[in-house]
Amino acid sequence: MTTLELMQEAGCIHRGSIMKVELPVHDTIINTFNIYGSITSIISNKEQCWPWMYNNFIQIRYVYDWNVYFFDHHHLLIDNCPWLDHHVIPKYFIESKWNSIVELIIDSLNSGNYLYLFVDRYHISAAKEFYKKSPCIHEIFIYGYNIETRELLVADNLQNGKYIQTVCTFEEIELGYNAVDTDNNFYLDVHLLSLKEENKYNINISQIAQSLNNYLDSTCSMDVSFKERTLFGQKAILFSVENVADQKIDIRAFHLFWEHKHLMFSRINYLIQHNVLSEGQCLLDSYRSIRDKFESLRNLALKYNITKENKLLTKIHSHIVEGLSEEKQILMEVKDRLYL
Repeated sequence: MTTLELMQEAGCIHRGSIMKVELPVHDTIINTFNIYGSITSIISNKEQCWPWMYNNFIQIRYVYDWNVYFFDHHHLLIDNCPWLDHHVIPKYFIESKWNSIVELIIDSLNSGNYLYLFVDRYHISAAKEFYKKSPCIHEIFIYGYNIETRELLVADNLQNGKYIQTVCTFEEIELGYNAVDTDNNFYLDVHLLSLKEENKYNINISQIAQSLNNYLDSTCSMDVSFKERTLFGQKAILFSVENVADQKIDIRAFHLFWEHKHLMFSRINYLIQHNVLSEGQCLLDSYRSIRDKFESLRNLALKYNITKENKLLTKIHSHIVEGLSEEKQILMEVKDRLYL
């Protein structure tokens, strides 16, 4: 069922004036970054989304120049999600057809399109860390509006990095979008997302096996559209605490590592339940300890950022080395037991 059909079923489309629209959103599957939370909140109610999730989100990529960790092919997700149509509207076209960004947003939502665009958090009151304090250009996801309250329904990593759904005013989005002052169209374009007709999507065991190899061997992913210097796989995770010194640990990285382990645990369980992983229960039980260890590591990283105790950094490093060594043994066995 398409987004527009869902809106009609929910009574969001009426003849005459439309006072409010709320497109369907659901629990996120992963949400370290807005793009993960936004995509998965649109599709997570679809049972067939799981093969796509499990075929992907295995390799990890670290970009030196940005000092940020991602799931591999982070920048290609919108165009490669099987249940989303993606259209890009350039800023020059927006200025030629609409009087304001809010008009575009309302027209797009009325047509069943979610929106994904960049704003300056200086103008977004829900972004308490930056609001009226310092500029910060960041993505925001929009899935509804209310004419009476002059508010938009939005989602972003606004609560100390936690992905939340909240509201912001028309004026905030207008100011936030117009404050993005750059010649880089990447930050100026507006992205429209809408649901495609549901299609069957199959688990790809060969892709999973190859991705596991690449992750464990820290193999460089081939990507003609990406020129930045990068690290991959387990080596990237090890690098996260090698040069911390007196700086804060980037908690986003440790949340991503935990999401990686959480999703891997879920992936192994799925492969067992669908009879593509032989005698896998012992591997699932073993991997549960890896998932739990990386949850504890995230908590230790939070504690280190508060206390700056060097013994915590030493503990984090030793736990990562130990955890990755254990994980490698388990995942090599998972790969060997897959029914290719």
